[in-house]
Amino acid sequence: MTRINLFFRFFLFLSILFVLPQWLVAQDFEVAPVRVVFNTAPGESQSRTVTIKNHGNRKETITLRMQDFLVQRDGEMEMLPAGSTKNSIASWVNLNPGFLELEPNESGTVQLNLQAPDDEFSSLWGILSFVTTAEQTAFSADRDLQTGLSLAGRIDIYLSYIPATGEAGRIEINNLQEVESPNPEERMFTVNLDNLGERITTGKVFLIASNLQTGEEHRFRTIDVSTYPQSSRTVELVMPAELPTGTYSVAAILDYPGSASLKGTQITINVD
Repeated sequence: MTRINLFFRFFLFLSILFVLPQWLVAQDFEVAPVRVVFNTAPGESQSRTVTIKNHGNRKETITLRMQDFLVQRDGEMEMLPAGSTKNSIASWVNLNPGFLELEPNESGTVQLNLQAPDDEFSSLWGILSFVTTAEQTAFSADRDLQTGLSLAGRIDIYLSYIPATGEAGRIEINNLQEVESPNPEERMFTVNLDNLGERITTGKVFLIASNLQTGEEHRFRTIDVSTYPQSSRTVELVMPAELPTGTYSVAAILDYPGSASLKGTQITINVD
């Protein structure tokens, strides 16, 4: 494992373990909230406010910058310059102010004003970075987009626009298969999620194993997965290796807002 990967994983662990909900801390400053969602109708405007607090013992100058990102099939993120992707939110959001100077223990706010595109029902998204002069270069976004991530001198938060009108999300689930598990106490499976619509949609995915001889069912941990328009994700799901002996139908089940029913795909496995 490279030193850069170790650095990233260390700070990801700290951000998840020690940050209070809705607040994110990097060095001696905080930002809230870590996710900003605009949900107005096409052609309308909407504002959100982000709060920054300097907990340090010196004056901090914090600059703001926008970035784009794409989510790959394995959930990793590709960071890109602002305005370089089809669904970039950067050109539709105005930041006021574009930088802050905060004395020790002083708080400030930034107003984010979105002008939603006319007649456009697709989701838009991006990252807003809050950067101090102590920034260190490092990859800085967590793979499942559930929280922002703090690094030395920098905090990234997620911005998204999901139109209040238009079609509901459309996600398909397919290609369930068992793969080798690094944990001998678990069996691991992968399944594909294909977002065929134009909206960012978060779905719940879980496994159910049904014993074909006894009819007994076992349901396993549910995970939340964000999917992006016209893209695919491969999701890993696990279940205990030690189930009662028998032949099982294993189904991966998908539930998401706007779907009239649960969707699923299944395979058959043997437990010896």
